[in-house]
Amino acid sequence: MERIIKGGIFSILSAASFASLVVIVRLGYDTGLSTLNMLLLRFGFAVILMGGFFLIFKRETLKAKKSTLIKAFFTGSILYTLQAFSFFKGVKYASPNVVEFILYLYPAMVSVISRFVFKESFNFYKIFYITVILIGFAFIFKEAFHSKASLLGILFSSLAMVVYSFYLICIELFVKDENAITFSFYTIFFAFLSFLIINLFLGLPQFSSQKVFIGLLLGLIPTFFAIMFLFLAIDNIGSALTSVFSSVEPVITVFLSFFILHLSLTPNQFIGGFLILVGVFLVNIYHLRGSRYA
Repeated sequence: MERIIKGGIFSILSAASFASLVVIVRLGYDTGLSTLNMLLLRFGFAVILMGGFFLIFKRETLKAKKSTLIKAFFTGSILYTLQAFSFFKGVKYASPNVVEFILYLYPAMVSVISRFVFKESFNFYKIFYITVILIGFAFIFKEAFHSKASLLGILFSSLAMVVYSFYLICIELFVKDENAITFSFYTIFFAFLSFLIINLFLGLPQFSSQKVFIGLLLGLIPTFFAIMFLFLAIDNIGSALTSVFSSVEPVITVFLSFFILHLSLTPNQFIGGFLILVGVFLVNIYHLRGSRYA
């Protein structure tokens, strides 16, 4: 019971840390940071914080096989880079709440992709939760037509969700014989290198102390803290139960957006978000009962 309580607390802390991402990104845009500059600062600080932590406390984590580096290069420099860029762009043009809800369409997308990659069959339960999630998305997408900027945000957020789904499939294929923490670190490292090269090519701007602080927050809370709490949760209660507790992430995003950004949900966003959360909860229950991928 003690491990379940500890794991639940770590899961919620991880979810809360991840939930802060959209809020901090919106604050970053308010300071004048561009998408690429913000991503450079986020992953740069994440590499420093994670690398420093492992160097001091778990030096063996930094040791990686050549095969690990090759896989991490693919996921970090291509998939994670594209997903992060699309996600940040989504936050620029749409409400953080909407972006978060759209990202949580990924269980439905992963189920569809798994049908072709892993030859997993569709049963009634899967069809039901996919339908619930898609109906929720329809409510959110319907409202996007009222705003051209919001529609652009929907498109970027949808791209981020699709890429993230492929990223998760690759993780399942790649990490079977890998140290998950080591793989995560080098994925972030290669994402940082990608954004560093892009920023150097375009020309690095002068960063004010306020912009650097936003970058530090991005590297610290929704990256370093979120990942470390996630692994602590999985270590205590396993990935399936962790995913159930982590379902509160979109709810925390809504609260943070309300109290920090003073953004509230419209009726369509509320209905759509609620249906997506119900679908995600059903996915995680299915996962908890023994499915490899919900």
